[in-house]
Amino acid sequence: MDELLFYNSVGDPSKKHSTSFGFLSSIHSSQQIGQYRQCYSNINGTALTGVGGEHKVIVACKGKALIQVYLHGKESPEQTIPLPEEISCLEIFPHPDSQRSWLLVAGAVSGRLYVWELDSGLLLTVKESHYQSVGVIKCTKGYIVSGGADSRIVVWKVLDILSDSHKPYAIFTDHTLPITDIAISSGLINDIKLWSVSTDQTVRCYDLTSLALVTTFVAQHPIQSIAADPAFRCVYIGLTNGTIRMIHLFQASPQTQIWEQVGGFGKIITLKDDTDLRETFTNHQIGENPVTKIAVSFDGTQIVSGDSNGKVLVLDVATKQTVRTLKQLAGPVSTLKLFRLEANTVSNSALKTAVRTIPVLKRNLVEDSDLQKHEVHRKFTDFESLQQLDLESFLDTVKSEQRWFHNFTGVDSTVKQNKENVRSELEELKESYASMKSKYDALYDEHSKLLMNSK
Repeated sequence: MDELLFYNSVGDPSKKHSTSFGFLSSIHSSQQIGQYRQCYSNINGTALTGVGGEHKVIVACKGKALIQVYLHGKESPEQTIPLPEEISCLEIFPHPDSQRSWLLVAGAVSGRLYVWELDSGLLLTVKESHYQSVGVIKCTKGYIVSGGADSRIVVWKVLDILSDSHKPYAIFTDHTLPITDIAISSGLINDIKLWSVSTDQTVRCYDLTSLALVTTFVAQHPIQSIAADPAFRCVYIGLTNGTIRMIHLFQASPQTQIWEQVGGFGKIITLKDDTDLRETFTNHQIGENPVTKIAVSFDGTQIVSGDSNGKVLVLDVATKQTVRTLKQLAGPVSTLKLFRLEANTVSNSALKTAVRTIPVLKRNLVEDSDLQKHEVHRKFTDFESLQQLDLESFLDTVKSEQRWFHNFTGVDSTVKQNKENVRSELEELKESYASMKSKYDALYDEHSKLLMNSK
């Protein structure tokens, strides 16, 4: 098993982006899978449908109203698509049923939010989301979340954003300076937490169900990026002074020694100076280059970080040492995306039968006639049978988990019974009882005879 990292930068306009490359590399070895020429974008301005095969790299060019599409295994752009205006950030919303790439969500420098359907190229909606440039977009479980330079976080429901409704699901206005990055938890839909960072030096956690501000962390420097541990045990924030700070979300109670969540109920926590460097990574601090992007490996043991000088490092969480230094980029790092793959699933060449382009993204809003036709361009290969839900095993699992969470003492109150074993033991007991009863009756008769003879 391996993890592949795609990374690119804002680029170097002084050289007409001739040195602006994007790379696809392994973080566990020195293997480089591919590179992409003139692959530059604003921070958070690149989206990938996946890696290998027919997956695409979609890049919104910085300073231009263009999107470039790259095919895996080819260095040069496969397709260039003009857009209504310059796009500052991109994100792909997966289909809720199949997890394939479904919607392309783009934030513009004007503050508008564009939503295209990838398989048809139809422009489904345009929303006036922010007053200034959109800096980051995240998608999760029916929600589209955007943060902008106007210091606002706007949350849309996908069902609402595709309708005529102009009212977002929620707007958070607690930050006072531009939003730089957002992270969203991957838990149940009724327990989704949204983490936002800003140049106002705060990290804010919101509950998307209650829309409440749960916790606020105050850092010592402006914050440029955030990434979360896969199990959400902690978050990592990249600061403008070149350090990465780890924030633990759980700690042991001094009284009970039971792990409890940090913060809650709107609590404000100020991060103290970490003089012992137990929770601070200083690998980028030479030159004080701001850490523009952070990504965490699937097991949480390593983090990948990129700074404003184009340096990309793989860091070990336990020792806080640099494990690997990847090829340096021209300009600030704008994208870090990790993909977990099985061995030998990605080759260095593009497939000859691959669909090399995506449908041209429309510049006008979709009309009713287009929706009635709804022509979708998609290549079907082998049909994969969906795994059916085994309701009985699911209910047994839920019951077992419920019993487990009720065992708060040291005594395990869970009783497991094997019906076959109980039935066989019961039969043996019946046979033993019958044999013992017959022997007792015989002994009683013999005793009665002896008493009669003695008289």
